Amino acid sequence: MKSLEIRQKFFDFFTSRGHEKVASSSLIPAQDPTILFTNAGMNQFKDLFLGKETRSYKRAVSIQKCMRAGGKHNDLDNVGFTARHLTFFEMMGNFSFGDYFKKEAILFAWQFLTDSMKFKPEVMHASVFYKDDESFDIWHKEIGLPKERIHRLGEADNFWQMGETGPCGPCSEIYIDRGANYGCGKPTCSPGCSCDRYLEVWNLVFMQFDRQPDGTDKPLKAVGVDTGMGLERLALLVEGKNNVFETDVFAHVIKRIEQLTNRIYAKENKENRAAFHVLADHIRASTFLIADGATPSNEGRGYVLRKVIRRAALFSKKLTPEPIFPQLVDAVIEDMGDIYPELKQHRERIVALLTSEVEKFAHNLVQGQAILEKYFKEQNQNISGAFAFKLYDTYGFPLEITRIIAHERGFEVDIPGFEQEMNVQRERSGKKEEHAQEVELAESVQSKFTGYDEMQTKTTIVALIEHDREVKQIKAGTECWIITKESPFYVERGGQVSDQGTVEIAGKKVPMLKLKRINELIAVQITAPVDLKIGDAVVCTVDKQTRLNTMYNHTATHLLQAALIRLLGNEVRQAGSLVAPDYLRFDFTYHKPVSNEQIKQIEDLVNEKIRENIPVNTTETSYKAATERGVMAIFGEKYNPEKVRVVDVPGFSAELCGGTHVRATGDIGCFKITELTALSAGQKRIVALTGPKAIESFQQNFATMKQLSTDFKVPVDQVEQSITRQREQLKTANEAIRQLKKNLWHLQLPQWRARVEKIGELPFLFLSFTDYSVDELREIAQELSKTQPGFYFVLNVAGDQSSFVALLSQAVKSSINLKELSMWLKTNFGLSGGGKAELIQGGGPAVEPHKLMDELKKWLYKD
Repeated sequence: MKSLEIRQKFFDFFTSRGHEKVASSSLIPAQDPTILFTNAGMNQFKDLFLGKETRSYKRAVSIQKCMRAGGKHNDLDNVGFTARHLTFFEMMGNFSFGDYFKKEAILFAWQFLTDSMKFKPEVMHASVFYKDDESFDIWHKEIGLPKERIHRLGEADNFWQMGETGPCGPCSEIYIDRGANYGCGKPTCSPGCSCDRYLEVWNLVFMQFDRQPDGTDKPLKAVGVDTGMGLERLALLVEGKNNVFETDVFAHVIKRIEQLTNRIYAKENKENRAAFHVLADHIRASTFLIADGATPSNEGRGYVLRKVIRRAALFSKKLTPEPIFPQLVDAVIEDMGDIYPELKQHRERIVALLTSEVEKFAHNLVQGQAILEKYFKEQNQNISGAFAFKLYDTYGFPLEITRIIAHERGFEVDIPGFEQEMNVQRERSGKKEEHAQEVELAESVQSKFTGYDEMQTKTTIVALIEHDREVKQIKAGTECWIITKESPFYVERGGQVSDQGTVEIAGKKVPMLKLKRINELIAVQITAPVDLKIGDAVVCTVDKQTRLNTMYNHTATHLLQAALIRLLGNEVRQAGSLVAPDYLRFDFTYHKPVSNEQIKQIEDLVNEKIRENIPVNTTETSYKAATERGVMAIFGEKYNPEKVRVVDVPGFSAELCGGTHVRATGDIGCFKITELTALSAGQKRIVALTGPKAIESFQQNFATMKQLSTDFKVPVDQVEQSITRQREQLKTANEAIRQLKKNLWHLQLPQWRARVEKIGELPFLFLSFTDYSVDELREIAQELSKTQPGFYFVLNVAGDQSSFVALLSQAVKSSINLKELSMWLKTNFGLSGGGKAELIQGGGPAVEPHKLMDELKKWLYKD
């Protein structure tokens, strides 16, 4: 039985038992900062378990794309060296949301494994949480599993949680006994042992709690079931293979590696087979992550992707010197492109990003390995955290790569020291992790958004919040949050910033201080104008012009994305956006350069659609119905499968969006791109203006051109030519001045050489200039060193030797090293002398820094 048949049998089994078949969600979790990647099938159902969301079904089945290479669940270091660990895998799961619980979950799992997968009952074991007597009894009394094959294990093995916070609960795991040949031989060997004899195949999690940031477990309103079984691991057992990489899941990729390296996997030694494993796993992980919108970077998810790619690039060197990693993409797409169409859609971008990243790392690898080799020769100790961090921070060498190379040479890396250096950098950059807070509110508290239809709403207060607690009343003058029955205020989401506005209570109007969602309800922060209580009448008013400007920019963002896709191709994918009243910012993926001509074409197309004054339609439908008719879903957004809002510009753009939009494209007025920048390889950013701000920009630019036209005494259409001509004239004049200055200082060389002093045995000279470039100063120092190598201070500053000596004395007393001296002089001598100091040291004999500083001290204090 092959993996495709396993996949189909799994869906058939559960759909025939009343489970809704749900498609896999993205590997990038939608609006969930608690996890780096989707790491389990239940991630997309998190709010269902927490009771924050309802759907038309209470049972579901899915096969979910998962990634475990960062955060709490991280298998990256194990991949390649074990029979079963993967970074990317597919998790098969069935789910119950307040429907069935432990008994049915255990029965379903047993039936599927014994009836559909044909496992023999006598090779099956189960583990339960050591306190879970109910599950133990179900396994023994209902299923008939002997007590000796039911194992009570602790929290580390049999209590599951998605992340540091969120749904969690005890679990029961099913193991397959593969026989003594796979075991460690210890008499204590049993399920939970780290050897490969008892292989965990299915984890049944009984969701009962919501883990809080302080570590406490809050009971869920309704219990549920979340099960997870790795498709690749199940294939290993069903196909009777020794490890997952021998299954049909990886056969095509392994074959492609063999072709590219002229090696035979089965004939390779253990080390080289591990390289095959790393490449096979990491190409799937990289391909799927990029297809889902990830881009290599130095932060967060992008950094994990970069680590995966670079780890693969390192291991590929064990098989071939050629950069083969990007060439494996097509094998993955051929295997899985029909199941996951996004792989085919983004093939070009995937290959381009991988090629770019591998090429960049090839250069870094040469540098890093040379530095490490020098370290290995000179140091007879393990690699310090500071040194490992320098490799990471300066040369782009991930810690995992340093560990691999060090391990091969018998060295260890100081991981705690590395983390300490990393934390220092985080503190310097001001980056802190923040967790959203929730407030306990009565279930009766509800708030309806009215802002699609009106900008002023008369309503009543339904909740008052002070210091993160719901209260019944608030004293006048107190800063608090109010939740009203209806609200016209849009809270920041989907890239659109929050509204501005006022709140009027008892005839007194106060400004809105902040706006946020508390338990998904619209909450407004104000300073209470009078004593407040539940039920008080309120008038909420949106700042009209700010909202209108934001609406212009939001609809224009939709038009911009549609224009980019139409003109640049389907590779374009939104990677982030900001819709503000003053401007819009749109980040997108595209690996090729975008020319000025293309920018003009994009601008022209958007403005054409604005002039057509196309009505903007908004409708509600199911997520499935919307995507089936081609409506675009935005990367990183979370959608309710039962009801989504479609914003449609007929014939041009259709997106899922909850933001506020104009009634017709003509309302936008006009559109102007002001900036295009590259954020990273394959990711770009456009900044644009619309409406009044665009007109203001046009007026400013016209005024500038008109003034230049007057200054140059030429028509407006000839200003650019005049500027170009003047630039060339200035360049010629500067070159002539440079040559004159060079002739002048060449005449002064004999005088300077006569003034050279000695610091110890080293010639020394101080020279001060004004209006000389760094290159000119360097040329002077090099010319002096040709005939008399020495230590020359050549500075571009209005100063004299006495002030220089005084400041140099301070530098020496401060015990700074020679490398820091140049920067110190730039700052201190430049300020005191009234100019910018540029220190140039001439060639001269090699002198150890501390000896030179000693000689400088003698020279400074010779009198």
